[in-house]
Amino acid sequence: MTRFLTLCLLAVPLVLTACGTPYEVVRMPGGKLRASTASEAGAYCANEGGRARMLGMAPGNIEVMFECVKN
Repeated sequence: MTRFLTLCLLAVPLVLTACGTPYEVVRMPGGKLRASTASEAGAYCANEGGRARMLGMAPGNIEVMFECVKN
């Protein structure tokens, strides 16, 4: 029973941390932004009160480069 309680107590902070970060956006030089997916970019800009304008693929062709444009 003590092991189960310990596991539950350790799992709670991990779950809360994962729920608190819906997307990860990195600011690049020149005011550009980088996100893992286009949907993350759109969610980030919507939260900022605008829309995402895609600029292309980030270096390494894994992520997207974008900027937020106010409506």
